[in-house]
Amino acid sequence: MANTTKINVRYNETDAMGVVHHAVYPVWFEMARTDYIKAIGYSYSRMEENGVMLPVTGLSLKYKRPAKYDDDVSVTVRITRLTPARIEFAYTITRCSNNEILVVGESAHAFVDASTFAPLNFKKAMPEFFSVLEREAQKDIQE
Repeated sequence: MANTTKINVRYNETDAMGVVHHAVYPVWFEMARTDYIKAIGYSYSRMEENGVMLPVTGLSLKYKRPAKYDDDVSVTVRITRLTPARIEFAYTITRCSNNEILVVGESAHAFVDASTFAPLNFKKAMPEFFSVLEREAQKDIQE
């Protein structure tokens, strides 16, 4: 189940050229990823309460067109890979007014123990949550 987050570009997210600064897009990815997790009935804070963290291990973006101040954009996220140790997401940012693709990207994350940052088996640590992610990943990969 891909999930979409709507964002209105704020002035402080733009640079001197009037376009969204390149460093903002990963923040929007995080917002969309957090909304995705909430949409399936869980939260990052719930993972952390269970001693699991999800640090970024890889990030890539391709800029196609600039977003500008006061644009309404949507960030669509889906799972592209899930294992008990890792999860990967793909993102597409589009301008709402014309569905123009602005940015595409991916992020990779590891499931780690919150106190030691050692890799862990998320399927064993939170089996119910892993099961939900697995079901959603199957939907996302089929899309």
